Amino acid sequence: MSIRPFAPSDASALTTMLHRAYAELGAAGLNFTAVDQDVQTTLRRALGGQTWVYETDATLCAALAISWPAEASLRSISREANVPKRAWLNQLAVDPEHRRKGLARELRDIGFAWCREQGATSLGLDTALPATHLIELYSGWGFETIERVQWPGKTYESVVMTRSLAKR
Repeated sequence: MSIRPFAPSDASALTTMLHRAYAELGAAGLNFTAVDQDVQTTLRRALGGQTWVYETDATLCAALAISWPAEASLRSISREANVPKRAWLNQLAVDPEHRRKGLARELRDIGFAWCREQGATSLGLDTALPATHLIELYSGWGFETIERVQWPGKTYESVVMTRSLAKR
């Protein structure tokens, strides 16, 4: 298993893995972008900042995408996405067959270090309010719920969570 930066040639495989990783959320009625995003959306999101992929046996099994700064569409609906020196965790996915192996935590640590290297002092994210297991995961990583936002076209309200990037 190895972690490496995303390459544009990964877009199709990453899209397929995202669909698997987000399928249970889609089945619960949560239309996260990754449930059915196309390859062009994967490329746009992955190249909109820094993305890392976790690979095993030439198969992508996890990924993390961070933007710096947050995407303009998010900045238009969230005051927290406009905070200076705040990076944004856009997409985190672990293939269901590879969960509970610490892959997300490893990607998180790489992402946090990258954000600090860029000069970010905090990190934000947004996730569906009904996805309580994700909110619990992020809370365990030190994120605090700050605000709620409604993305156009989404079937759920999202919570915005932030955390300091100061070393703890």
